[in-house]
Amino acid sequence: MKKDRLSLVEGRLEHADYLKDNLRIEDIRECYIHGMTPEYALTDPFDTFNAVTYTLKFDDEVIAMCGTVPVDSKTARVWMLGSSLIEDNFMGFLRGCKRVINLLQAQYESIENYVPVDHEHTIMWLQWCGFQVDTNMYEVSGHTMVRFVRCINSENNVYYLTKRPVTH
Repeated sequence: MKKDRLSLVEGRLEHADYLKDNLRIEDIRECYIHGMTPEYALTDPFDTFNAVTYTLKFDDEVIAMCGTVPVDSKTARVWMLGSSLIEDNFMGFLRGCKRVINLLQAQYESIENYVPVDHEHTIMWLQWCGFQVDTNMYEVSGHTMVRFVRCINSENNVYYLTKRPVTH
């Protein structure tokens, strides 16, 4: 998938090797809150059955990686880690976000994860992308987190081919 100078390609281990040393501070913080090094967070999905990983590039430079890790047959943990080049290409990034999220959610009724409550820009972006942010607070490694979730919307998701009820 290519839009302007941004492209989404299949994730590769060499992309993770590059990105681990170029992550935004808030992404590094989230990795450690979840008990992972940036390298582990970026490479573990490659060893997880049915996990999907994509790389976002600006020209040929890796600027982010994202994907899903299945929780069960209906739910996956969604994730994205990126470099500061996301901000440098923010308008192009925003234009492609919803299509990428639809792609990530294609085989799941819901995708979800947790984000620190003080990552306000991330929370606003998640809401813009169609995620609902839980009003409950959760503690992970001594940090206050909020859960975000996005349920399938068959009218807006071109990748979703059959209708079925969503139950949580």
